[in-house]
Amino acid sequence: MKRLASVFLFLIMAALAFWGILHYARHLEAVKAEKKNPSEYVTVYTDMPNGMLEALSASFFKDTGLKINLVYLSSSQLLRADGGGEDNPPADLYITSQDGLMKLKKGELLTPYSSAQTDTALNLFKDEECYWTGLWVDPVVFAVNRDYADRHPAFSYTWNEVLTRNSVRLSMTDFMAADMAGDLLMCLVEHFGLEDTFRYLGIAQNHMVQYGKFLSTPSRMAGMGKCDIGISGLNEAVRSLKDKMPIRIMYPADGSPWYLFGAGISSRSQYPDRAKVLMDWLLTSSAYKKDMEENQYYYIYVNDYNLDPDSAGNSLDFWNLEKEYFDEGKKDLLTRWGEKIRFGGTNN
Repeated sequence: MKRLASVFLFLIMAALAFWGILHYARHLEAVKAEKKNPSEYVTVYTDMPNGMLEALSASFFKDTGLKINLVYLSSSQLLRADGGGEDNPPADLYITSQDGLMKLKKGELLTPYSSAQTDTALNLFKDEECYWTGLWVDPVVFAVNRDYADRHPAFSYTWNEVLTRNSVRLSMTDFMAADMAGDLLMCLVEHFGLEDTFRYLGIAQNHMVQYGKFLSTPSRMAGMGKCDIGISGLNEAVRSLKDKMPIRIMYPADGSPWYLFGAGISSRSQYPDRAKVLMDWLLTSSAYKKDMEENQYYYIYVNDYNLDPDSAGNSLDFWNLEKEYFDEGKKDLLTRWGEKIRFGGTNN
């Protein structure tokens, strides 16, 4: 009897294992078939952080009946016509940084598109030939330790004052640590000119507490009292505020550099009409702004960027930048900054 029971037990376990394998295989086939169903999906190629765009999928499906098929790629893969692999379906829409979109246009991977929604974006934040449109702007602001701000109510939050006043303890992300940080150096050079930018940064070196390795470092250091002012993207500064860190966000009185994320319709899209639906939906911030904020993304939307003045009474003012930065020029400027200032200065 014991041997018979063992046989029955083995047969039951084998049957369960077979059923599990069959069920899993059917599930994979269903997922594969669903992704290939052209009536339901819009395929997005992106190099944005994992988890960011997933938060929008449910709202987009509810509003349009379309699902978003996200294909995550590296920035270099994004610029390849095949998306880095034959297994990926053709892109309908690209979502990436402004720099990436400009390269996609140059590579003839985008097709022009304009609508009532794209027309609401400032010309500053879209391609003049309508090949791509910005979606989210992350301006550079000053994250100021609250005690420091209270002790210096008359402080003028200009770039000149912040970078050159030696009594101010500063923190900023190392320009070589992230694309967004490196972009700030390019913005400063475009706005102030090469000579004045390196003069400002050379003085700032003398009272720089720390160059951060991450975009979040400057605002968090200001919140912990380890510096007086952190030069930070607005997104990270708001995250620090949401984490109850004691900082005040101050807009530069003489204007802000900015980093832009946007979208462009693929020239190889099999379903461009669906890409247009998603593009226009993304330009309607009221449809998903809450989802973004619940997922801790606090960008400014290109068609909804009117903010209240900061506590010093300054309004957010964007620098008028063309951002025609070439890779070799970026590399040369970063190398020069590293050699002359970052590792050639007095403190760091």
